[in-house]
Amino acid sequence: MFDRTLLVVLALLLVAACVIVGRILRPGTLADRAVAFDTLASVIMCGLLVDAARSNDGLRLDLAVVLGLLGFLASVTVARFIELREGKDS
Repeated sequence: MFDRTLLVVLALLLVAACVIVGRILRPGTLADRAVAFDTLASVIMCGLLVDAARSNDGLRLDLAVVLGLLGFLASVTVARFIELREGKDS
């Protein structure tokens, strides 16, 4: 039963990733795409955590933490870039 649940969760994460990639490819503002990339990083991180639960491997937990930190730093960097760019326009 545990394996079936993990497969359902991974399938839902795959659907979410496909929807997010569709949002990234659609034209929009830089902020919209930054949020989509951050969400995609979160979905990938959740996939790593589900796979870590399935395989009892601690390495995937470390990878998920590193991915979370990189996603946070990227979000802060893009937000700062957007703030500085909008400040120069006005």
